Amino acid sequence: MTREETLHSYLLDDLFTEFGYLSSEQAKTIKFSEPNSIKLIEVLKLAIEGEIRNENVHSIERKINIILNSQS
Repeated sequence: MTREETLHSYLLDDLFTEFGYLSSEQAKTIKFSEPNSIKLIEVLKLAIEGEIRNENVHSIERKINIILNSQS
């Protein structure tokens, strides 16, 4: 599965659509290579990229914390 397909499989999950975080139409338009203002989407991208690159889990965690703690 490509990064794009992996991201969409998460974004199209019932958890996102059921609680109204994203509509399925919105999820389909999100691109892996394009920045997004929704922090959760950026965290998913970072985690997917880290897994593909076989990064250390602690390194991925630090990057996620930076995104979640940033002021935007």
